[in-house]
Amino acid sequence: MPYNPGPEVTAGQTMPYNPELAIVIPVYNESENLAGLLRDWLPLFNETRASYRVFLIDDGSTDASLSLLQRLQSEDPNLSVHTQKNAGHGRAILKGYTLALDAKAEWIFQIDSDHQLDTGAFAQLWANRNDYDFLIAQRGDRYASKGRRWISRVSTCMVRSLYGPGVADVNCPYRLMRGEAMKRALENIPPNSFAPNVLLTSWFILKKRRIFTTVVEPQSHGLRQSRLNRNFLGGAFRSCIQTILFRIRCRESIHLSFFLSLAFPFC
Repeated sequence: MPYNPGPEVTAGQTMPYNPELAIVIPVYNESENLAGLLRDWLPLFNETRASYRVFLIDDGSTDASLSLLQRLQSEDPNLSVHTQKNAGHGRAILKGYTLALDAKAEWIFQIDSDHQLDTGAFAQLWANRNDYDFLIAQRGDRYASKGRRWISRVSTCMVRSLYGPGVADVNCPYRLMRGEAMKRALENIPPNSFAPNVLLTSWFILKKRRIFTTVVEPQSHGLRQSRLNRNFLGGAFRSCIQTILFRIRCRESIHLSFFLSLAFPFC
């Protein structure tokens, strides 16, 4: 069942439809980073000479993020601010993707609002888009915290076993996707997905869509250090279960490697 974003609480202007590029940015308590994020990214989107729309999904922030976004939106008609009750990063991403598809965007680019990754890799993704359906700039392990490195390796191992090789950073929030292909993928993704980007990556691999990968560097201030607390580990476990169930949902031919991965999911 496709994700339904539910009732809208939207500030600002009427959204123009059919942008060539839609940018999806989930936001939660990032008031200190938002101005710098948009300052660095908007000139790059302008340089593409494509029509674009930036969808900023506030996930019930408790700081000044929403008021700041609303002010920025009043100054820039390319920004579209939406808010929801706190439901998690995954739900915020799915809402943004649905809004982008409803706008009939040809291409959808997703980044996170913490502004931890350098903008430089975007030009390479955009320049190669016509030959691919899914383009992703992957983070290097050497910059990651032990927690994120561990979770990333588990996720990558599961996706490789269940869906096939091709992407090393399956949950990376630095991805450009062809709207037509993404619409088909999103029809299969449950609305309660904890890490929908993992499932999207899995779908593109399984369906043998054309995939382009490159590397993205961190910002000069480095990456945040993720802690292995109960919520972090619980989310990782939930994502693993959903990755397995999504493989069954896709109903492709299942080989022996699938059953082996169920028995030994972390090998």
